[in-house]
Amino acid sequence: MIIDTFLFNNEFDMLDIHLEVTKNYADRWIVLEANKTLSGVPKDFHLANNFNRYRKKYGDKLELVSIDLEPNHPHPSFYETSMRRGFKEVLKKYDSEDIIIHGDLDEIIDPTHWHRIIETLNRENKPISCTLQMYVYKFDQLSDRLWKGSVVAKKHMFETPHDLYKGNKEIVKRKDRNHCANVDSIVGWHWTWFGSDDIIRNKVDSLIEHRGRNPEEVLSAFKSVDTKKAINHKVDSKIVEPIYPDVVLDIIKNFPNFWHTMPR
Repeated sequence: MIIDTFLFNNEFDMLDIHLEVTKNYADRWIVLEANKTLSGVPKDFHLANNFNRYRKKYGDKLELVSIDLEPNHPHPSFYETSMRRGFKEVLKKYDSEDIIIHGDLDEIIDPTHWHRIIETLNRENKPISCTLQMYVYKFDQLSDRLWKGSVVAKKHMFETPHDLYKGNKEIVKRKDRNHCANVDSIVGWHWTWFGSDDIIRNKVDSLIEHRGRNPEEVLSAFKSVDTKKAINHKVDSKIVEPIYPDVVLDIIKNFPNFWHTMPR
């Protein structure tokens, strides 16, 4: 069985995209939602409040875990670490040989490359770190850097998804993938900072490294295709004509607001 696990804040459009693309290889999804953002700001249980519409479509293949986190923790990465560790109990019911995908909502593996990941997993017998192509704000706005994204592993290979994703049992911000093997190619996409104006504004306050910045200035920078200014001078990008496999393009074309120029 293949179980896809990821965190959720409030990005319903990206959730719709994620579920539709990954249903080509995932048997189940486990979504974790907390009462705090990654930066510790209190939030509603948005998915729990709207879960019935997803249950109607996906049935018991979709499982939701809701957790309460303590307020005002001094370590900035405490909340992310707690969320990724929060999958531990729900994963106990799965077999040691079941395959677990763990990443973020906007990290999506290409269905046409899934077989390569499984081949590498079986050959290397260790978790597989997925290198993703990074698009910022729109499906046709390509970043100048790649992204170290989702990790795929058999359940017996890790204790909690935090250890799988970050490679460290302590509270830590940076990723360490020394415990992983890699596929020799790009195997998916990191579609980051996608969403409505309100979603972008909210994300500024939700992320550790952006909290305290002016949401309107960040949003304005994205609309000006100035991702360096928008993302703390970390990432440049340009508008391109991307090539997506048909199985993915048929889904993402249903979101015209996520394109500079919609493909015909």
